[in-house]
Amino acid sequence: MRTSRLVALLLELTRVRRSTVADLAAPLGVSARTIQRDLVALQDMGVPVWTRTGPAGGVGLVEGWRSPLTGMMAAEVQALLLGQAGSRELGMHTEFETARAKMVSSPGAPQAMGESAVERFHIDHHRWFAEPERPPALPTVADAVWTGRRLSIRYERPGRPGEPVSRRLDPLGLVLKTDRWYLIAAHRRSVRTYRVSRMTDATVHEEQAWRPADFSLADHWQRSQTRFERSVNSLPVCVSIPQSSAQTLRAALPGTQIDAALEEARRTAGTSADPGGGTRLEVSLMTEALEIVGAQLLGVPGVEVHEPAELRGFLHERGQDLAARNTPR
Repeated sequence: MRTSRLVALLLELTRVRRSTVADLAAPLGVSARTIQRDLVALQDMGVPVWTRTGPAGGVGLVEGWRSPLTGMMAAEVQALLLGQAGSRELGMHTEFETARAKMVSSPGAPQAMGESAVERFHIDHHRWFAEPERPPALPTVADAVWTGRRLSIRYERPGRPGEPVSRRLDPLGLVLKTDRWYLIAAHRRSVRTYRVSRMTDATVHEEQAWRPADFSLADHWQRSQTRFERSVNSLPVCVSIPQSSAQTLRAALPGTQIDAALEEARRTAGTSADPGGGTRLEVSLMTEALEIVGAQLLGVPGVEVHEPAELRGFLHERGQDLAARNTPR
């Protein structure tokens, strides 16, 4: 599991002080790319890792820093690797704070570093105007993930309330997306995603879980997120907007495609003049269903739909209705 690998990596860097990505990857049986991600994760946790390229380069720890891991309890190490948000959600906030204090107070660590970071940076991952999810099954699911044991769940599928199904899973990892927890697990050796708040019951078994060789939770989540967005965004749309409305359009149409679409529109800008002066951007991208994207575009100043005709008609009807109901009094 990644937790064990990060601990092993930190202990190895503490022992040798200087190494290479290839030398660190070999004994752990992972790729150089995986080690590079792990080094970034250690840096994010406050470990002073340095990397240099060239003949005199390599990977190492800042001179004088000593790892406090040997003085930490297992739960403290786990909490530290989870980070502040994850450890709080899993009921390990005390362990996280204890581990953080040990990291900051370790020999060679700048004494003001920890206090300065806490006082100057605060990460709030919860959404505005919404209560965070606190799934009752989360502690049980997390236990199965930590121990690598199989898990049985009762699961409410989307769109089928009151019809839970039973699944026996090989848990591979937990993902905290904003304030929602997702379990990545294999069902009959097919890797799938389950929203933890939809689990009505969860039981951990003594049986060891199956895990694909060299499985990367981060890589899998990125691929899943891309596939999900593509499956949701199935309607091709072409609109034009004033350049001044680009940020409003970006906020109205969430997703990874809008940035590339706006960049392409800016690259080819200049072919369409705005009647009010300035240049219009012609933006083409895939969006959600017509009713959804229609509601999203209503708040974009100066938007004109070129395709599809049904979306243009939808905005026209909505505009007429709004104009009729909001005449000046």
